[in-house]
Amino acid sequence: MTMLRLSGAHLSALEAEAKRAAPHEACALLVGVRTDDAVTVSDIHISPNVTAGNPARMFEVDPGLHLRLQRQARDGGLAVVGVWHSHPGGAARPSAEDRARSEMAGWCWLITGMSGNVMETQAFLAKEDDAHQLEPVPLVLV
Repeated sequence: MTMLRLSGAHLSALEAEAKRAAPHEACALLVGVRTDDAVTVSDIHISPNVTAGNPARMFEVDPGLHLRLQRQARDGGLAVVGVWHSHPGGAARPSAEDRARSEMAGWCWLITGMSGNVMETQAFLAKEDDAHQLEPVPLVLV
């Protein structure tokens, strides 16, 4: 089973961004390496939420940031391996909107749910044969 490996410092930075952005969804891209049994995140890149929809219930990563990171990662032997976003006032699980917008098979989705002062972050993997199916995977802090 694939797991998502993430540093505690990166998780803390993402959760701080979720708090800062509330009541809107925050988002970031995850850069790292993929092996048969793990996706290891080496860097996170916070993005402005550029959604044209409702930013309290939707997110869109800046496409310019995504393109720049793809080029930089490729040159460094890495890849954009996934996306993170927050659910202010919601659970740390994919919404129907998340599933509908998931198009990158094999990408990890990291979601931070917030309920009052309680935060929970969970990891999911977009299935190779159907990117709209986001299956839970273990989140391992390194």
